[in-house]
Amino acid sequence: MELTAEIIALRPYLFHIAYNMLGVVADAEDVVHDIYEKWTSVEGVKQPKAYLGRMAVNQSIDRLQELKKQKETYTGYWLPEPYITLDFERSPTTIEYGLLFLLEHLNPVERAVFILRESFSEEYRYIADLIGTSVENCRQLLHRAHKKLSRKRSMPVDPSKHRSLIDAFLFSLQCEDRTQLETLLRSDVELFSDGGGKRNAARNPLFGQEKVLKFLFGVMQLPENQRNEFEYRVALVNGDPAVLFFRRSTGELDSVLCIESAHTEITRLLYVRNPDKLKVR
Repeated sequence: MELTAEIIALRPYLFHIAYNMLGVVADAEDVVHDIYEKWTSVEGVKQPKAYLGRMAVNQSIDRLQELKKQKETYTGYWLPEPYITLDFERSPTTIEYGLLFLLEHLNPVERAVFILRESFSEEYRYIADLIGTSVENCRQLLHRAHKKLSRKRSMPVDPSKHRSLIDAFLFSLQCEDRTQLETLLRSDVELFSDGGGKRNAARNPLFGQEKVLKFLFGVMQLPENQRNEFEYRVALVNGDPAVLFFRRSTGELDSVLCIESAHTEITRLLYVRNPDKLKVR
């Protein structure tokens, strides 16, 4: 069938299904490219959105199996690729980064149902058609997904308060103010970092304020931090404020830090340093 304006307009929808499923931008783009290539060879499709959406879900589920094998040999801890933009007026239709990270706890079908329902507010009948199951089973899959995520997901935070918390954290870290950092970091704070074997990062997750503070102060003692090599900028990562660290000497984006919080305390730090995952869109 032809690539009409109506079909091309579905590209963002298809991309964000694939990206939210996979957590890898290039793989999501490959899925969309493949979908459009196959679209030109089909005939008689009466509901293009559902047909293409089904293709996006099925291809993403297949690629998740490939990603699973890659993660098993990945150096250090694997984090999803952040979707970074500097344009605060252009917020993509993606699940927030902290939740995208948590979706790793779901199996592929649970993940598909969760994304279609929670990110796109699709009707259960539509979702059931896309994944080839019943409406009742969709409801059960969504319930199961929420149950798996419920103890790990932070409550929503006011954006302005969250920005203030980010600024306070960065200022305290630069000053190496342990007392203030102890106030900002919750006692059971978590830190996950991903260098992919290409940049230094904690190879394993860190749990608890003491371990996280030890790691952070260790980072601050590195020569590059002692000579003020980095400058930071707040940008949008998956639609929410996050911190981008740039090297002053080269202008290169060195790392991204996503900060999750509950009320006035930081609950989780997600620190991406793998250069393959650091592209501003």
